[in-house]
Amino acid sequence: MITKVRWFALGLAAPHPWVWTLTAGLVVLDAFWLVAVGISIETHALWITFGVVAALLLAAGVLARVRSEPKLRAMALSAACLIAFTEAVAVFHYLTATLSLSFTDRGLAAAERALGFDWIGYVGFLAAHPDLSWWLALAYHSSGPQIALVVIALSATSRLGRLWAFIRLYVTLLMGAILISAVMPAVGPYAYYQPQVVPADQIDTVGAVWHLEPLAKLRNGTLKIIALADIRGLVTFPSFHVCLATITAWALAPVPMLGPLALLLNAAVVVSAIGSGGHYLPDILAGGCLAMLALAIQVGLRRGPLSWPGLRPAIGGSVPGFEERSTL
Repeated sequence: MITKVRWFALGLAAPHPWVWTLTAGLVVLDAFWLVAVGISIETHALWITFGVVAALLLAAGVLARVRSEPKLRAMALSAACLIAFTEAVAVFHYLTATLSLSFTDRGLAAAERALGFDWIGYVGFLAAHPDLSWWLALAYHSSGPQIALVVIALSATSRLGRLWAFIRLYVTLLMGAILISAVMPAVGPYAYYQPQVVPADQIDTVGAVWHLEPLAKLRNGTLKIIALADIRGLVTFPSFHVCLATITAWALAPVPMLGPLALLLNAAVVVSAIGSGGHYLPDILAGGCLAMLALAIQVGLRRGPLSWPGLRPAIGGSVPGFEERSTL
C-alpha cells in the first residue's frame, strides 16, 4: 500500500517538486493576504478550479501506473500544474497592487524616448492601417491558446522533457514578471500618453486599458471580491507576453510543421505587444531579455547532471515522468 501511494505521489511530481511547492506557498500567502486586506474570492469559481485541478491530478496519478499512457498522463499533469499555478499567482499579482507603490510610467516613457522610439507615432501608424492592426491584435490574443497547443503537441509527440521544461520556464518567468511589476507598477502607455488617435476597437482588450479599472480599485481599496474568471493582467514592465512568446516558440521549435509557424506567429506577438498589448518599448526589451536569460539557464542546466534527491523509487525502476525529462 505504501509503495502504491509513493508511486502515485511520484507520478505527480513532474515537471519538478519546486513548482508544486511554490504553488502551495502562493495559495497560503494569498489566503493570509486576502484576509489582511479584506478581499474575498468568488466561491463558485474557486470550487470549479479546485475540482478541475483535483480531477486532472487524479487522472495523472492513475495514469502514472499505466506505462502505455505517458502522453495522456503528461497532458493531464501539465494542465493541472498550469491551471493551479496560474490561478494562485494571478490572485497574488492582484494583491501586490494593494501595496500602491508609485507608478514608474514617467521613467519608462523617458527610457523609450532615449531609445528613439515614438510610441504615439507608432500607434497612429497602426490606426492608419486597420488591417495590419487587426492581424497583430489577433496574434496578440493567440498567446493563451498557444499554451494549450504546447501541452497537446509536446505530449502527442512524446517530447515530455521539453514539456516539463516549458512549464518550469513559464512558472519562473511569470513569477519573475509579477515580482518586478510589483515594485515597478505602471498604468501603461495608453493611459500615460492618452493618444488622440488609436486603433479602432483594439485598446479595450487584454493588455491595453481594460486593466485600469481593477488596478484603481485595488489601489484605493474598493475591490472586495476577486472573480477568478475575470482577472486582468496588470503587469506592464516587463512584458510577460514577450516572455511567453519566446518560450512558446522555443518549446514548439522541434515539432515538424508547427515549429516554423510558431516562430512566425510569436514574432508577431512580440511586435503586437506594443500596440495591442499597450506596452512601452522598454517592456518589450525587458521581457525578451528575461526570457532569453531563463532559456540560457535552462540550456546550462540541461548540459549538467540532473538529479532530484529523494525522488527515486525505493523499489527498482524509474520514477514515472522523470525518465522523460532529458528529451528536450
